[in-house]
Order: sequence, then C-alpha cells, then structure tokens
Amino acid sequence: MTQKAGQLCPSRRKLLLSMATAALAGGLIFDGRKTVRAQQKVSKEIAKYQDSPKDGHKCSECTFFEPPKSCKAVEGDISPDGWCQLWTKAT
Repeated sequence: MTQKAGQLCPSRRKLLLSMATAALAGGLIFDGRKTVRAQQKVSKEIAKYQDSPKDGHKCSECTFFEPPKSCKAVEGDISPDGWCQLWTKAT
C-alpha cells in the first residue's frame, strides 16, 4: 500500500488495537459465516492491566468499567484506579 503525501499511515499495532476495542465495545464478533457470537473477556495479562493509572487515564473513566470493580472487557476484579491497553474514554 502506498502513502500519499500528507497522509498518516497508522501502525499495525494501533490498527489492531482499535479493531479489538471496537469489537469489545460492540460486544459482538462476526466469525465470517454470517453468524454472531458474544465476545469473551480477555485476561489481565493480555490487556496489560495494572492497578495504577497511566498518563492520567484510569479504569473509572473508561467505557468498559462497571462499578464497583468490574470490566466489560477484562476478567477479574478491576481497580477503579487501574489501567489497561484497552482503555477508551467514557463518553
């Protein structure tokens, strides 16, 4: 794929992460056979979860956080002050 002058080309990691985030936000995965199945939560290790904020971002401000200590995307107990790479600002 060629890049035109003035256009930004996203990194593969950012592209895959945004696709995963969109799939988790929708809660559904299309498996290629025109069927839909519910998305399962990922482990803390896969999400790179930590119990402390990162760059001012924390779980309590994420769209996936479910008070008091749960997450729609990550398994297990989640600290409101934690963070993971799936963090998406709640609207």
